[in-house]
Amino acid sequence: MTRQRFVTLLVLALLVITAAIWLSSQRSLRRDDTAGARALPALSSSLNQVSEVRLVKAGDETAVTLKRADSHWQVGERADYPADSSKIRKLLIDLSDLKVVEQKTENPANYAVLGVEDVKEPTAKGVRVDIAGLAQPVSLIVGKNAGSRSSYARPAQSAQSLAVTPSISLDTDPKEWLDRSLLDIPAPRVQQVRITDANGHSYVAKRESRDQADFTVPDLPKGRKLTSPTIANSASTALGALTFDDVRPAAAPPTSPKGVARAEFRLFDGTVIEITGRKDGEHHWIHVQPRFDEAQQQLFAVAAAPAVSEAADAKAADAKAPPVDGEEKPAAPNATPAPAAERRPDEVRAEAENWAKRFAAWDYEVPGYKYDTLFRPLDEITQKP
Repeated sequence: MTRQRFVTLLVLALLVITAAIWLSSQRSLRRDDTAGARALPALSSSLNQVSEVRLVKAGDETAVTLKRADSHWQVGERADYPADSSKIRKLLIDLSDLKVVEQKTENPANYAVLGVEDVKEPTAKGVRVDIAGLAQPVSLIVGKNAGSRSSYARPAQSAQSLAVTPSISLDTDPKEWLDRSLLDIPAPRVQQVRITDANGHSYVAKRESRDQADFTVPDLPKGRKLTSPTIANSASTALGALTFDDVRPAAAPPTSPKGVARAEFRLFDGTVIEITGRKDGEHHWIHVQPRFDEAQQQLFAVAAAPAVSEAADAKAADAKAPPVDGEEKPAAPNATPAPAAERRPDEVRAEAENWAKRFAAWDYEVPGYKYDTLFRPLDEITQKP
């Protein structure tokens, strides 16, 4: 190799190295410019305009449709049943707060590594979230986690993938977006429970008054007795923090009692809640029918607080009067708090009617242990002879 040729090759190598260093510095500069910027700037100032959120998975299949209806949200895949508005709001706030950590690949061949390939692909790993109602619709493909606090993502109309924070998790099962609260009735409100199991065997657990601590089970079969004095109390707790797993439009009422369990909860305030239960393989479905029974309310109505006597009024007024000069005022006795006022019948009736309207069109799937608590058979609370 001649000296001149060697010098030429050396100069070319230096030029290549210099160009590579320059390109690298420009790439780093570009990343520094975007770091901390909002990934979805159009969303942050328009949260209240969002009317629909769709989650689309592989094969361009819409998995979840969340629709705003007046002041609440609905799950389209569950016949527009009310959605968990707080969960949707958290998702929208997290999306509006998404900030770029750094830019990633622009090469479509590398998208699958991050899980941000087009969800039209049948093997796509990411989920596209489409947000409607804004001046310009927003679509973002959310891929794999990039750590405990960040995710990979790519605006659907952009080739540039990103690492963003906070981390975004998208449930593609519609039931995960339901408002799962059903009933939450404290045990002290329950006066009586009549349970009929799927085999047609019935019993009643009840209290005669609010002051009675434990439920009794009258008319036990001959030779039977409760396993403990408090075992029947479990019937009163079945409606506390009652939630469900899934929901479907109500099935036709059963034409035969075979395989159907029933529980009637009667509350001291006149509310009556009838629950029908049926098993469908591994699934446990219930139908809830609340109503108001005025006779029940009157039977256990709390007596009005006794009127305060004139002497007591005078004594109270004397206690509030300023002391006479030189006279030592005795300390006023501690006042006894008045008992909680009973709700008016019209309030109880309105609550029962609202529940009836809310539950009438639906069957609810509940966990197996909740189903067993609602329809607990007599054999489980009594000793066999």
